[in-house]
Amino acid sequence: MSFPIAVALTPEATLKDVERAIQHCLDTVVLPVNQNNWRKVRELMSTSHENGWNVRFVLWAKGQQVKSVPLHRIANHPSLEGWLVQDVSDPVQIAMLRATTELGCVWSWGRETPFTHGVLSHQPTSQHWWAWIAVGEVESLAGQVFKALLSEAEGICFSYLPTEDEPLECERLKAIGFFAVHLRLWKPLLSERPNFSEAWEWKTDEISGWVWNLGDEETLCLFSPSSFPPTLWLKLPFMVREGVRAYSVQFPALVRLPLQRKGNNTFVNFSEPKLINIVWLTNEIKRVQKMHQIANELMPKAMQFAVQWVLARKERLGEKFQAIPNMDNQVWSMLQKAKRRQFSYGYVEAYKILRATGALPELLTITHAT
Repeated sequence: MSFPIAVALTPEATLKDVERAIQHCLDTVVLPVNQNNWRKVRELMSTSHENGWNVRFVLWAKGQQVKSVPLHRIANHPSLEGWLVQDVSDPVQIAMLRATTELGCVWSWGRETPFTHGVLSHQPTSQHWWAWIAVGEVESLAGQVFKALLSEAEGICFSYLPTEDEPLECERLKAIGFFAVHLRLWKPLLSERPNFSEAWEWKTDEISGWVWNLGDEETLCLFSPSSFPPTLWLKLPFMVREGVRAYSVQFPALVRLPLQRKGNNTFVNFSEPKLINIVWLTNEIKRVQKMHQIANELMPKAMQFAVQWVLARKERLGEKFQAIPNMDNQVWSMLQKAKRRQFSYGYVEAYKILRATGALPELLTITHAT
């Protein structure tokens, strides 16, 4: 499964919940299944498939409850991606779950279980893990998501899907959309990373991150800066061949970066680093064009969620938000850009407001997985 961007739903989830997840750029739902709701779960999967919705289902089997679920009624459903098992260690039961999907994908909750593919947990407890992102304080989301990426998570799962019923819930939902659309941009490259054992730790005084060789003269670099200078010279401990170019994979657009070869090293000039940054080195022009296309297609959504997050935050914080100098003018300018469908400018202004109001942390404290 290629880097799921997921959310956990409740056993009582409805079609509206699935639709809200899709609208906020999530491509996978994790749904508890038991003897009481399996028919409803199957109906949700079937309706989503019939509607042509681009969403996959991972069914959460907890303890003995899964023994009461008629697996043959769910097996090989076109929307079924796999299973998440919790307190299920019987290898026969796990084998039965694996047999219900073409790829036989089964993950375990919290800790490694024999015969499963990996773990969904708060921390990396396996070479193959999805990160469980606790949806609580809005200000903690960026740190959790970005630290998970720097710990080489192979997917992200938000702990629940907020509604828009009250200000805090609405802000949480728009923040999830904001991070999900960024993960959608990076997903094609994150999905191609080799195993963790093949990653190189990349650490200097200025940055901390990882480097992967994607093959065919392609390299992927993921880093977080220790400060935010206007520009960074990134030193890579290898020399790339002639014809290889460096790109920052970001919104509002991919940016080609100046690159120099010196001895056995490659130096890349990176402007205005953010909390998390991806540098992609490649000589495949068609792949670059495809990534440009993905960024252009996602840009309206990226601006939408950035602007909506600002507005939800403004409503929730009230006077505290208004007290920040010149904030009214910044919000007005952002809304004018959004109204004129100037997606790049609207996104950039919204991002600055999110930084200024503390929605995004200043720096990450990185603890590498071992």
